[in-house]
Amino acid sequence: MAVNMHDHLAIRNVLSRYCEALDTKIFDLLDKVFVPGVVANYPFNTDMKGVDTVRDAIIKRLGPIRTHHDLTTQTIIFGQDGKTANAVTYFIGNHLGQGPHQGKVLSAYGRYVDELVCFDAKDGDYEGVQGASGIWRIKRRTVLFSGRIGDEKIMSEY
Repeated sequence: MAVNMHDHLAIRNVLSRYCEALDTKIFDLLDKVFVPGVVANYPFNTDMKGVDTVRDAIIKRLGPIRTHHDLTTQTIIFGQDGKTANAVTYFIGNHLGQGPHQGKVLSAYGRYVDELVCFDAKDGDYEGVQGASGIWRIKRRTVLFSGRIGDEKIMSEY
């Protein structure tokens, strides 16, 4: 099956929406990132099941911390069915110190390893990507750190 080039953009938008949810603290956006039964492994919380569990873990970890996430190098490989994809996306997550740590930054470097699935768009809502095969969501995520630079205390003392 030929790859629909609009699906590349739709997947990039889903991955960007994840960063938007974390940085704006609008955590309900995670419902438009993950399938309800997502399986996720983060360095700070492994073997999570369900978007609510992932959301709660992220809120506990990052809720009070100001963050800025950047996505960099990325590969997206589509399944032969055109309804599944695997993506590896490198990231930099900056965590900005508050209170006694004002002016300090903890930067996390790593990659998101994602399995995605495409669902039919309801009522023609392609989430801003007309021509995409449907609505893409992450069904499995693994977050891998390659390094962290800065003061780890800003994550616990805010």
